Amino acid sequence: SGHAQKESRSLMNVTFTLENDAVTSSFLHETKDAGFIGLAGHRSVGGCRASIYNAVPLEHVERLAEFMNDFKRRN
Repeated sequence: SGHAQKESRSLMNVTFTLENDAVTSSFLHETKDAGFIGLAGHRSVGGCRASIYNAVPLEHVERLAEFMNDFKRRN
């Protein structure tokens, strides 16, 4: 779920939370090992944040989505 109200959400920063802090920590560790960087959420809110600006190729977004689906299946 996102942190911002629906009508105020960014289209470029996808924010989300996981089940608990342990799962979030595991997710962030595994994403780093898989070559993804900068997915930790803002320090004042926590959670996770994927920034998908114009310079990020669609292929990278698709790889992240595949990784997230795999992580969900395993956890």
